Amino acid sequence: IPRPQNAWIIYRRDKSVELRRDVARRKQKSKDLSKDIAQMWENEPREVKELFEALSRMSEKMHVERYGNYKYKPKRMK
Repeated sequence: IPRPQNAWIIYRRDKSVELRRDVARRKQKSKDLSKDIAQMWENEPREVKELFEALSRMSEKMHVERYGNYKYKPKRMK
């Protein structure tokens, strides 16, 4: 079961699709793209972050509807 997406994950997914439309960025490594997007996130105004927080809450609500009272339980590596 996938975990519900938080605001950063939704923002990164959205910006990644947007930036990959640019031919110059198509071959950019994912880690470098993430760094660029993280910088963009830091510079976003409060209103934009609040929008993605609202999307995150919607994602959480849909997750509960789909998976019930699922609780993330990471397994320890031995």
